[in-house]
Amino acid sequence: MSIQVAAHGFELTTALKEACEAETKDKLHAIALNNITTKWTLSIQREEQISHLIWSDGTFNGNVTVKSSDMYNSIHQCAKKALEQMKKSHEKKQNHKGSKLVHAIPVNVND
Repeated sequence: MSIQVAAHGFELTTALKEACEAETKDKLHAIALNNITTKWTLSIQREEQISHLIWSDGTFNGNVTVKSSDMYNSIHQCAKKALEQMKKSHEKKQNHKGSKLVHAIPVNVND
């Protein structure tokens, strides 16, 4: 598992870095099918605290951005949305695999 955390426009604190790492480990890693990688980018624009997450779970990947008035809330909501994306990606794969038609070959049981 690879977790990268960067801050733009302010100095990244240990607490914010740990919050991103915890969200990745607790939420995303738990349902990942492969070795998940995350790249968090935190930034501040005027009054908005922005959390941006790019995630990859094997062939699945996603991109989430959340803005709020609290950075910890932005991080939490970002992970929550990424979790929803991961679930949808996994469901699509399952539905795609399950949609293949199987043709039966007739067998004569009286032989």
